[in-house]
Amino acid sequence: MIRLVSVATVISTYQKPAGTVDPNDNAQTDLWASRLNVPRERLLEAISEVGTSLAAVRHRLEK
Repeated sequence: MIRLVSVATVISTYQKPAGTVDPNDNAQTDLWASRLNVPRERLLEAISEVGTSLAAVRHRLEK
């Protein structure tokens, strides 16, 4: 499914601290769920388990 977002949302996604995922930002979680090829719910579970570090989330999802 393709989800359209505004340019402002995309820009704000990339202005977050590097290497973190904001679980309260739907556009950001949708983007990372897509990039990591997992459902958004699974991404949020990983974030709740290991925190918002993108490296930690990736590592958790690989298990």
